[in-house]
Amino acid sequence: MVKVMVTGATGLLGRAVVAELEAHADFEVLACGYSRAVQGIYRLDLTHCSQVTAFIKTHQPDVIVHCAAERRPDVSEQNPAAALALNADATRSLTQAASQSGAWLLYISTDYVFDGTTPPYNEHSATNPVNFYGDSKRQGEMIVTEAKQGFAILRLPILYGAVETLPESAVMILLHQLLDKNEQLVDDRAVRSPTSTADIACAIVQMIQLQTAGEPLSGHYHFSASGSMSKYQMLLAMGDLLGLSTEHLKPVTSPTDSAKRPHDCSLSCERLASLSIQSNVMFNSGIEKALQQSPAAMALLKK
Repeated sequence: MVKVMVTGATGLLGRAVVAELEAHADFEVLACGYSRAVQGIYRLDLTHCSQVTAFIKTHQPDVIVHCAAERRPDVSEQNPAAALALNADATRSLTQAASQSGAWLLYISTDYVFDGTTPPYNEHSATNPVNFYGDSKRQGEMIVTEAKQGFAILRLPILYGAVETLPESAVMILLHQLLDKNEQLVDDRAVRSPTSTADIACAIVQMIQLQTAGEPLSGHYHFSASGSMSKYQMLLAMGDLLGLSTEHLKPVTSPTDSAKRPHDCSLSCERLASLSIQSNVMFNSGIEKALQQSPAAMALLKK
């Protein structure tokens, strides 16, 4: 039985990872959350190093999947200290505790560690984030790398999946603009690769299985769906899927966000592909399933 600790287990990606792990009988899951911790979730404040150290010492996980993060670029720009506390400082606490206990750590990072000027980016491409969110995640990566314990970093693009609230996903929240029939200005500049959290969770489980079977995984890895599109194109696809008009959506090609976004951070995923770990969920089918699994989103559509 492999004991796997998952941070951010109440979040968008964390829930998918926990569900996929629990579908396998050979895993014991230690699901950790904080603000939304409910029965079955260990309440753990990752910003308190002593709590992290005590938890890992007590439960002795074999694997730690660090999903918890401040993932919102605009919020990170406005409150950099809070972003660093979770994306870097908490990562340091987990890395130190994992090093001491012998657990293998998988740190979830982002395509925003790149500047978006020379895609696609492979696992060895130079990082150069253009906003504070990307920089805070790069700092987390450096902490994990400097530990020199054979830990791994998994970079991911923009995510969608089953949501409890629409703001959990930068993709799913676009439904508000689809449903509000007043003229909506939608970004058609930044190129993204929307990727299913269920698809990612399958990849993470495969990585853990390889690691625990004696095939060490360390360093940087990328996982991403193959399709690239702007948020405007995502909305056109969702509108077509749901049979809703998109005539009120107006594409804009100049930046509109308060935090700068890179133009195109498309990821090349050679290292995982060489291990036969690849994305197999296309956007149309993935977003359709995510909508079906998201009562909050579907309730909006019925109004």
